[in-house]
Amino acid sequence: MDFPNVSEPLTAALIGALATVAGALVQLRISWRREMKERERGQPITKKTRRGPVIVVFALLVAAAVGGFSLSQYFVSLREGDRDSLRADLQSKLSEINATATRLERARMNERRQIETEVQRADASRLGEEGASASVVVGPCKPEGAPGAKQECTEQSALRIAICARVPASATVREVQLYVRAANSKQPWEEARVQAGQDAGQARFADKFAERPDGDAGRQICQGFANWSGDKSRIARILVKYAL
Repeated sequence: MDFPNVSEPLTAALIGALATVAGALVQLRISWRREMKERERGQPITKKTRRGPVIVVFALLVAAAVGGFSLSQYFVSLREGDRDSLRADLQSKLSEINATATRLERARMNERRQIETEVQRADASRLGEEGASASVVVGPCKPEGAPGAKQECTEQSALRIAICARVPASATVREVQLYVRAANSKQPWEEARVQAGQDAGQARFADKFAERPDGDAGRQICQGFANWSGDKSRIARILVKYAL
C-alpha cells in the first residue's frame, strides 16, 4: 500500500501509538508471567499486582484510540487528496468538453454561412437566368410646328427615351432582349421580340445598350428607343440576362 504525502504530525502520532501498544503488550506479558509464578509459589496476589493488567489494558485502549484516530486522519487525508485529484480531473474534462462544444459551434456557424452563401449565390444565378426587365409606354409622336399645319413625325424628330433595367454591380451582361408591341395589344412578348436597330413599324431600339452606375451595389443597363408613329402608343420592354 502506498502512503504518499504523510504529514509529520500524523507520522509522529502513528509512531507513538505503535510504541505505546508495543510497550503495553510487553508489560502485559511480563505481568502475566509474574502472576503465574506467584500463583505457582502460592503467594497471595496483592492489589498492586491486580492493578497492573488493568493499567496495561487501559494503556492499550488509549494507544488503540490514538492509533485509530491517527489512521482515520490518514485515510481522511487520502480521501481529500483523491477528491482534489478527482475534482481536477473533472475540471479538465469539462474544459475539454467546452472546447469541443466551441469548436462544434464554430464549425456549425461556418457551415451555416457557407450554406447561406451558396443559397444566395444560387438565387442570384437564378435571377440572372430569369433576367432583369423594364418596360415603358411611349405615346404617339406629336410633331412640333404651327397649329393646324400638316406635318408628319420622322425618326429624326421623334422623342427618344432610355429604358433601363437594374442589375448587380458585379454582374456580367450576357444578353439584352428587346420587345415592342402596341399598347392595347394582347400579343405574347415572345412574339413581339425585335433586334437592336431593327425597324419595328415606326419604332426602333438603339443599336447598342449603355451602362450607368446605380449606387454601390448595382448599375443600370439602358437601351434607347424612339416611336415616330403618329397614332399608335407602344410598349417598349427590355430583358437583361446576366451572370455573377
